[in-house]
Order: sequence, then C-alpha cells, then structure tokens
Amino acid sequence: MKERFGDVASGIYPELAVPGGLGEALAGVAAGHGHVVGPMEPVEGFDPAVAACCVRGEARFAVYATNVDEREFRIEISGPSGWRWGAFGSTDHLAVVAAILHEWCAGASLPELGRKWSLLAASPLEAAPPGRVVSTAWRLTLERSPLIRLGDAELAEALYAQPALRVFFPWPSHGQFSLLSSTADPFHEEVPRVVPTVDGLWNVVTPYSRQTPQRLLGSGLSAREAAALVAAHVPADSGPAIEGGWPADGGLA
Repeated sequence: MKERFGDVASGIYPELAVPGGLGEALAGVAAGHGHVVGPMEPVEGFDPAVAACCVRGEARFAVYATNVDEREFRIEISGPSGWRWGAFGSTDHLAVVAAILHEWCAGASLPELGRKWSLLAASPLEAAPPGRVVSTAWRLTLERSPLIRLGDAELAEALYAQPALRVFFPWPSHGQFSLLSSTADPFHEEVPRVVPTVDGLWNVVTPYSRQTPQRLLGSGLSAREAAALVAAHVPADSGPAIEGGWPADGGLA
C-alpha cells in the first residue's frame, strides 16, 4: 500500500517536509545529536517521504511513518542473516529512532539493542503501543507486510472499508478471513467469517461454536459483497477487540 506524503503529513510529521523525506529528516536529526548513521535508502513499495532504510551487510534497519491517525515512527530491524524477524519498535520521537539507528550502524547486536531500548520487541504486534495492536495489524495487512498473516488483498481492503469491522483483529488463515475479538490466544470469534469458494468468490458463515451449528449467511459473493454482509451481521454487543487473550470467564472484569 503506497503512501503519499500529502496523505500522511497533515501536521503530525512536520519534519518530513524536506526534499528527501523521512531518510533526510532522520539523518538530519541524527547529525543534530552528534550521531552518525549510514546512508538512507528508499523502501520498495513506499514513498520516500514516509519510509527509509539503512543497510548493513544482509541486515536492514527500516523506519516507517505511515500511521495517518497518530504520530508514530515504526521500526523494523532484520538480523545479520537477512531474516526479517529481528526487532521491532514504535515511538513518536524521531530522535529516539536516530539514537537506535546510530548504535545499530556502529555494530550493536539485536540483543544489545533490546537490553538498552525497552521499546524494542520480538514481533511487530508486541511492539505496538497499548491500544494500537488492532490498528497496527490492519496497517501491516493493508501494506502487505511479510511480517504478519496475509489474506486475500482485495478482501482485506473490502473488510477494512467497513468501519464497523476495523475494530476487530484481522486473522486470515488457510484462505479464510476471520475478525477476532481478542488479539492473542485464547482467541474469541463473534463476527461472521469469510470463506473462499472454488470459483474465486466468497461465502460468509457464522463463527464456529460448540453450542450453535455454523450457518451459511451468503454464498458466491464478491469481496465487497462479503464484507458488507459481515458488517451487517456484527452482533450488537461485540467489539472492539481486546488486547491479549480472551478472559477465561468470557467477561471483561
């Protein structure tokens, strides 16, 4: 999902209003604090205004400013093998990003960075600020990030286009797309799920329950039709998704 600077800036990222976008802004902040960082490069699929990365051998330090609702610089650091699952972080201070990048460019390992910077986590969802796990999951899904479960792109866009569905945790699996009421195990499913058909269309079914047989709500639907049907059958007392596992007693004490 390619972002344009004009869509993102709108007052929350004023320092990115420079010709080189995020990369130039980050290098400038680093220099202002006496930090040395490597050359910043574009990130494939993103406007340089909102994304930049620094490469060290096979490792990569990438920064994104794609949150249009709140100021957030999202960090993704891959290990020396190039494996994308390294360290992840989120901060609203570009100077913090610059300080971490400075140490990374100087050769600090991921364990060393993790011990010094508590904002770094082992997964992008663990690194999401409190209250933003669901929105982070949606953003990564729509950006087609390899760091999260990805479902059908057209269906994901259609589901997100329904405001009533954005408050649930996106969980694509085995071709199906569920919208969950919790962000971790034990998961809880209250909203109808979307299931693929053999001819490339979609069925909408009620969530699985030991007490209630699964019912077909609609068949042979386009992505937009399926999303609209799911939104029309959101239970009145469900959502938004809670962060963490669903309480054992089913309550939210």
